[in-house]
Amino acid sequence: MIQVGIFSAYFPYDLEQTASKIRALGFNTVQLDLHFKDLDLSDGQLTAEKGKRVRDTFRDHDLPISGISAYTNMIHPDPDVRRSNVERVKEILRHARDFGSPYVISETGTMNPDSEWDSHPDNRSERAYDLARETLADFAQTAWDHGATFLMETYVNNVIGSVREAARAFNDVNHPGLELLM
Repeated sequence: MIQVGIFSAYFPYDLEQTASKIRALGFNTVQLDLHFKDLDLSDGQLTAEKGKRVRDTFRDHDLPISGISAYTNMIHPDPDVRRSNVERVKEILRHARDFGSPYVISETGTMNPDSEWDSHPDNRSERAYDLARETLADFAQTAWDHGATFLMETYVNNVIGSVREAARAFNDVNHPGLELLM
């Protein structure tokens, strides 16, 4: 049977209502977004108990969690913003198994200070690549240490947005905690 899933962020409700609506539409898996009206999953608020509650609610609706969204600009040009973004992804990686999936997903980001989605000329610089490579290695190790896997998603406007760039990153990082989302 082919698994057909949807991104849970398209359902801006409380946890139970989100799971119920997704299942009622016939989906049988979800990519989990950590936003529900009745549950604080913001920075610093992830716990094993909250993860289990989310996981069990989706399982009760026969909706396994295929992956967890952690989309952020991991190479943001402002070091303080970048540090905060990176710490959030690492927090999610540490709790991924609590939520019922070992997979945590993000794109690689852009040097554009105003948008996570728009390109920037500095994206093709070695500095941007080095930031991405170092961060990917950090994510891979954090994932590995917690029984998770970081899935890098390429995006044309990000620092790693082509097959060639992705191959270079995988060659340079070369860690079992890093895989590709396609």
